[in-house]
Amino acid sequence: MLDDGSVSHRSFGALDDWRAFLISATGFHVRSDTLRNLIIQRALRSSKLPTDFSEKDFKSIVYQMRSEHEEHDQQIYKVAFPIWGKPNFLTGKQVVGAVTLNFSPSRKTKLYKKITLERAGQRSDDKFDHFFTDEKIKDLDKCFICLAHVRAINANDANEQASEAVYQVLGLINLAKDANKTWRRSFSGHNTLPVSEVLIGPHTTTHLEDGSLTHDGFWYEKWSRGPRKAILNHKNLRAWEKRYSQLASGLAKSKWKTLSRNSVVRYYKAFSNPDLEEAFLDGWRLFENMAGSQKEKSETLVTRTSNMFEESIEFRIKGKHLAHRRNLVSHGRAINVDDQETLAFQILNLVIPFLERFILNSFSFKSPEEFWEFLDLPDAVQDRKQLERSLRKKLNLLTKAALFRGEAV
Repeated sequence: MLDDGSVSHRSFGALDDWRAFLISATGFHVRSDTLRNLIIQRALRSSKLPTDFSEKDFKSIVYQMRSEHEEHDQQIYKVAFPIWGKPNFLTGKQVVGAVTLNFSPSRKTKLYKKITLERAGQRSDDKFDHFFTDEKIKDLDKCFICLAHVRAINANDANEQASEAVYQVLGLINLAKDANKTWRRSFSGHNTLPVSEVLIGPHTTTHLEDGSLTHDGFWYEKWSRGPRKAILNHKNLRAWEKRYSQLASGLAKSKWKTLSRNSVVRYYKAFSNPDLEEAFLDGWRLFENMAGSQKEKSETLVTRTSNMFEESIEFRIKGKHLAHRRNLVSHGRAINVDDQETLAFQILNLVIPFLERFILNSFSFKSPEEFWEFLDLPDAVQDRKQLERSLRKKLNLLTKAALFRGEAV
């Protein structure tokens, strides 16, 4: 115990151990990992925390601190994202949770000029020479700036909140576009392009309300090089915009909004990754997360998903193949470079149809569990009819049981 009544720990490592354990044990949720870690760290140091504290004691303190941080200790931040391959229809402002995104900020404003000047200063700084290569600078010059407005406790919190919001929008944008992709074969040495095409460039900066940098540093996404922007005719561009609007509307109305939003964010992260082995693994984890509960086996998830397709047997075989390859990678068997692109597109083609239906929920299921139960039904007509007869028989028996016991039917 220190003189001011706060708690000391044997080492930084000991504090990290407790913080990691309590995050898992309490299931404490706030808007960002940054804020959660800060609150739990301060709670562990609090003089109000008993020596032999219980879960109730700890939760009481962290929830009190959460309220304090949400009401105070916040200021306005601006986060600047360079967007590669932004479609022409992605303009104006969008509100995602507590973040306001502007995909077409006016270049004439004092704020925009200040932010671009600060960003240019970083790119010309000698200490960042090793990062801002000529090729990266050329790619960044082709990007459009998206400005995020967010209230946060610090720059890390601001970046985390704003990034999740941008991931969600670009996840929907790419999902609407990627549905037309079935495969890709790049020439040797050029297979580092990500599957998706609308990306965040490698230079995200956080700014104070007046546009000045919060610190002498920046965040960056994994980047190899910018994919060549496809030239779309008016009809194809309109189709892309329409599909995006449908998905955005479905997400806004979703009855399992948190899970749907998380899935869209994970979709962006997986298929914007130029490391195609990581893209394959993250795509498979996304599939597992939205196709069923943690307790269910991969074979169950694959069978469930294959029932969405007319060629269910073919997709069942492909799903089992992908599960096998995923298991090999998990046990240290790296994917051959020549296979990485194929596997990334194969998992893409498994994820997209499921994620689209998961978001749109055209049959108005009340929960993910009901959606999964629907997909578990047999795909063959005769099997469904047999199941229907069995259920009708069971219902008839239940009715007779109620009559036998003198209950109202």
